[in-house]
Amino acid sequence: MKKLVRAMLQAIGALTVVVMLAGVGLAAFAGYWMRVDEPPIKADYIFPLAGNDNRLIEAVELYKQGYAPVILISMSKEYPPTPLDRTKWLIGFPDYPRMEFVRRLVSVLGGDTKKLEPFGNGHVSTLEEIEALKKHLNGKRVSLLVVTSPEHTKRVKIILDDLLPECDITVMATKEGAFETKWWKDQRSAQRLIMEFAKTLYYLAGGAYRSTD
Repeated sequence: MKKLVRAMLQAIGALTVVVMLAGVGLAAFAGYWMRVDEPPIKADYIFPLAGNDNRLIEAVELYKQGYAPVILISMSKEYPPTPLDRTKWLIGFPDYPRMEFVRRLVSVLGGDTKKLEPFGNGHVSTLEEIEALKKHLNGKRVSLLVVTSPEHTKRVKIILDDLLPECDITVMATKEGAFETKWWKDQRSAQRLIMEFAKTLYYLAGGAYRSTD
């Protein structure tokens, strides 16, 4: 019995070491495998994910270059204003509703506000956002030119392939936020990639952040 227990403990210990080494290896090479940046091709829609308006800025540039006739606008959850937000309003910063801000930004950048197509309502995660898009598309087989931040591209690609296998998908990274291959040498790259690495593993393990949580 003691030999059996010892053998089981040794096996568990060995498995733990293997898992830890695999995790370290994946993290060390995250600067390679988490990077997705496909060349743009013409599509039915340009889809800048919510969460960072640099994505929308690049989407407008792609629209102006003729890559797609419509920009999808993700209507994610709007959080209550922070004390800093309120202070900005006091000193004259404008307080636009989300869609009004989007229209003004697109107009200033030279895009056509009539070519914006909003979807969703209050989603809080990438998974919920793409679920909302799937519902919006309602089974249509379309091509999507997806724009998101560099560290976000791999997880977005995985989720899109899982939820929209019928669509032709191209994933592009914004120029803003590019990370180093040796990401641990740069503080901002390290912060972003560690967070995204954790979120990717969480999704692959079946986890999801929900607005109903």
